[in-house]
Amino acid sequence: MRYINTLYKAFILAVLLFGSVVSPRVLASVVENAAVLRSDTLSDTLPPFEQLIRTAEYKDASSFNLPAQQGYWLLFNLHELSPKQDHILYLDGAQIDTVKYYLLDSDFALLSSASHRHGAYLDKIIPHSVLKSGSNQSWAALYLKHSRSSQLAINIVPEQAFYNLVEQRLFTVSALTVLLLVAMAISCAFYFLSRRIKFVYLFAYLLCLLVGMLASKGVFIFIDTTIPVSFAVKASAASFIAALGFACMFFMRSSYGRREIIIARVRLPLILLTVFGLSVIANTLTYDFAIYLLMTSFIAESAILIYLYMQWKETKPSCSSIYFLAWYVIIVQAVVWQLTLMLQLSSHLLNDILIVINTCVFIGTVLIQDRLRILQYNYNLLHDDETALPNKKLLLNCLQSKVKLSQPHSIILFQPAILLDARANFGYEHANEQIKITMAKLAHQLSVMNAEKIEATQLKSHYIARLDDSTYAFVANGKLELSQIEQFVCVTMAVFAEGISHNSNHFVNKVDIGVANYPLHAVNAEQLIQRGLQALSVKPLHGERWHMYDAQNSSLSQYRLEVASSLKEAIEENQLRLFFQPQICLTTGNLHGAEALLRWYHPTLGHVPPDQFIPIAESSGMIFELTEWVVEQALAYQKEVQAIYPDHIISINISAKDLLRKELPVLFLTLLNEYQINAANVMLELTESATLNDGVNIKTALNDYRLIGLKIAIDDFGTGYSSLAYLSKMGFDEIKIDKQFVMNIEYSKNDQTICRATCDIAKSLGSYVVAEGIEDIQSLKRLKSFGCEIGQGYYFSRPLAFTDYLAWLENNLQTHTKADIYQLN
Repeated sequence: MRYINTLYKAFILAVLLFGSVVSPRVLASVVENAAVLRSDTLSDTLPPFEQLIRTAEYKDASSFNLPAQQGYWLLFNLHELSPKQDHILYLDGAQIDTVKYYLLDSDFALLSSASHRHGAYLDKIIPHSVLKSGSNQSWAALYLKHSRSSQLAINIVPEQAFYNLVEQRLFTVSALTVLLLVAMAISCAFYFLSRRIKFVYLFAYLLCLLVGMLASKGVFIFIDTTIPVSFAVKASAASFIAALGFACMFFMRSSYGRREIIIARVRLPLILLTVFGLSVIANTLTYDFAIYLLMTSFIAESAILIYLYMQWKETKPSCSSIYFLAWYVIIVQAVVWQLTLMLQLSSHLLNDILIVINTCVFIGTVLIQDRLRILQYNYNLLHDDETALPNKKLLLNCLQSKVKLSQPHSIILFQPAILLDARANFGYEHANEQIKITMAKLAHQLSVMNAEKIEATQLKSHYIARLDDSTYAFVANGKLELSQIEQFVCVTMAVFAEGISHNSNHFVNKVDIGVANYPLHAVNAEQLIQRGLQALSVKPLHGERWHMYDAQNSSLSQYRLEVASSLKEAIEENQLRLFFQPQICLTTGNLHGAEALLRWYHPTLGHVPPDQFIPIAESSGMIFELTEWVVEQALAYQKEVQAIYPDHIISINISAKDLLRKELPVLFLTLLNEYQINAANVMLELTESATLNDGVNIKTALNDYRLIGLKIAIDDFGTGYSSLAYLSKMGFDEIKIDKQFVMNIEYSKNDQTICRATCDIAKSLGSYVVAEGIEDIQSLKRLKSFGCEIGQGYYFSRPLAFTDYLAWLENNLQTHTKADIYQLN
């Protein structure tokens, strides 16, 4: 409130400055004994003053009541004026239709008047006549006539005092003009910043206020001396009526937003437009009718203003005093404008004071509203909307201040999993309430530990920040000590172990935690948060509750990111290659087919194994592009191989994620028709773990491929948990024994048992068996004895590039057809 009181004091000081128009002291002996003569003759004809002065009525002209439509002569005796200085006879603050001055000698003969120093316009603003010293001027005659009764103030003052008065009047007009122009500029700035229509109404109010003030003070007459006085009065009244209308619209938009105000089933803007239209029409009518119409418009808008105030007071009774002041001063201003119109005062001290107060209060109200809005905006920038916790930016500020002071600290990030589930199942409101309750419990525990206050206010201190929808953080002070970190982890775990209750349901919560330390792991605040997030992203193994940042894991993550970013480029720039590993029938020695194996050699990363980039492609969403490339290349190569070996079977590895996409069967069907390839010669290989993820959907998808004619193989059999019932339900055409059971088959009884059982299972299900990883003759003989039908491995051939595979294929067809399989190498 201190700055508001200061603002008020400044306003009062400005008002005093603007209102310091002190009228010079009247020469009472001359003005108070003026001879008043009523006359119906024209002002151009001087009456016989010498005869009439004996019967004239003497009155105090310093406050003269001029009746309507009556001409009056006022005669002033100038003998009492000082002969050593010039004097000015003037009408103070009056706008009269007819004002004429005459200077007479002692015999009442007309003398020529002296020229005025301030130009003709000054006669219109402040009607006056210069009384020169040292001349034979003995009498001053003043003729007055006006269409309405008016109260006049006639003064005679020394010339310098009059010019001081003129300067004060001009200063007042200039100061009021500058004040209103500055206020208009402020309202324009607010509109362009916020695009809120209420600031347009405020600008229009101030503009109409400026126009009305200038018109009431005769400035338009200064621009054009031919403008009638009555027109200036009517124009100023119409401008003030328009200002009141825009003030009503401003209050309506400020108090009610976009809500429309309806009075007697008519919208408020239409009523105000009608009232303003009446004031415009009044300017075209005669003066008497115009005044009545303008007064009616003023009364109507004042009633609307009071109605809006009563409505606002009922809906917002707890607003600050400056809002009430804004209503009060505009209502008082409306009353003063009406009195001004009724009393025919063109410049009134109270009117000027109210213009200053009104302008300052309106702009002050806007500034206070905007300040509150800015404070709220700044608060929202640094706090989470849902939980009111400090956000990442405030956390970053806290960390940066500690880094600047070189204070060691650790950031502890955690992700409570159950809170996200609660939001999905119970709604945002309940989940956010649970977040607040749980975080308050944790903050209470942290307050008695060596935790840093991320934000400290007079009302509350915050220890926890919310980085995103699921990640929270707090800061532990001091050097890195595992015992201290364990203590923080235990407290966090304990708080979330209580779980969440909803409608008699209790859900136990779990938390993933990542820790990073300054200066051990990072050199600045941004890097510290990044390292903490990297520690948080490590998958928990063997019951681990939290992870410390590890540079090796970070390097691996960087490598994965680089692989992911380079994979799309590899597909587009044809950096990928397909290699083929032959599959041999163990009973006949004939070529059965080949498995297409994807290889990637990157210019900077070097050779990237499939078991690295395939999971990255799946997680990054590029697996379908990769699979599409593999299918297109494999089938194109299969077409060339069929020209040499028509019964050749190509085996293509397919990701389970791609298998469920509806576009893949369409792609196979299109390419099979394009290349004229028999679908039965294409084998799709699926890993056992992939087929176990969603058995129902996988089985439905497999049926789509079988309708095309493709064959299905289960790859790496034995590494998952397939049951006989599962294998029977899926109906695989081929079962591949993983190479880990083949490579050591001569020395491991368990591997022998698994291979024998697999062959028996496949035979019972009507599938044939392919053994991977055959590297010697002994393994081959044993697998053949178990009933294994197809083999592949280094014993037959390494994976070959396509051109090398074609050469190998042609060589083996010529020299080893129907040959003893044990001689193949």
